[in-house]
Amino acid sequence: MPYENRFVKVEVDRGLARVTLDRPSANAVSLEVYDELRRTFHRLGEDPTMRVAVFTGAGKVFCGGNDVNDFVDLDFDQASEYLAHVRLTFNAMYDCPVPIIGAINGGAVGTGIVLASLCDVRIASEKAKFALPEIDVGVLGGSRHVMRLAGQGMTRMMMYTGRRVSADEALQAHIVDQVVPPEDLMSTAMALAEEIASKSPPAIRLAKLGLNRTEFMTLKEGYEFECTLTAAVRRTPEAKEGALAFLEKRTPSYAMRG
Repeated sequence: MPYENRFVKVEVDRGLARVTLDRPSANAVSLEVYDELRRTFHRLGEDPTMRVAVFTGAGKVFCGGNDVNDFVDLDFDQASEYLAHVRLTFNAMYDCPVPIIGAINGGAVGTGIVLASLCDVRIASEKAKFALPEIDVGVLGGSRHVMRLAGQGMTRMMMYTGRRVSADEALQAHIVDQVVPPEDLMSTAMALAEEIASKSPPAIRLAKLGLNRTEFMTLKEGYEFECTLTAAVRRTPEAKEGALAFLEKRTPSYAMRG
C-alpha cells in the first residue's frame, strides 16, 4: 500500500526507505506536514520488513523551518494545540525503531535543524546551513534537541543570535557527522543505509532502542539495561546465523520478516 502523502514522499526498496520532504519552495513545515511526518515514521517503524530510512529534502533546501503563516493569528490555546502536534511528530522520529540517516542537502533552519537532530546519523552537503532563527520573529525553537548534539555554548549562541552556521562549523560542533560534496550526498547516505541494512534487523532495532533509552541514564544503569537487550537479541535466529556466518567466513543471510 503506497504512502498517501502530499508533501512527504516515500520510496521503499528492499527494506530501505527514502523519505523526502517536498513542499516547494523552502520545504516549510505546516500542521499538515507535521502530521504526514508523524504517520510516515510510525508506519516505517511498524513495518517488520523495514531496516533503515534516509531522510532528505527536495530541491536545494532540507527544511526552511515552520510556515510562519501558521503562527500569525494563533492564540494561546491554538498555539498549545499546534505545539502538541509538533512534539508528537518529533517523538515519532526519535522513537522510530529503525535508524534514520539524515541527508542534509541545504538549509536546515528552525524546525529543519530539529528534524536533522532527530536522525541517528547526519550527513551534510557542503552547501548545508544550520540555524535556530526563531528569535528573529519573536518566538522560540527546539533548542533542547540541538543541545543533545552541539552542547550548551553553541546552542545558546545560535538560539540568542539566530546566526547561520556552515556545514564545516556544524561538523566541528557535532551537529553533523560527515560533510561531503553536494553531488556525493545521496550516494554517501545510501551506501551507509545499505551497510546498516546488511546487519541483523532485530539487533539493529534493539541497538537503537538501547541507545535511545540509555542516553540519559547513568553509566551503570545504562549498561544494565543494555545487557537485557543483549540477552534478548541472542535468542533470535539472526544471532545464530551471524555466529555461524562468522565461523564459516561468509556473509550472513538475514531473511526479510513480514
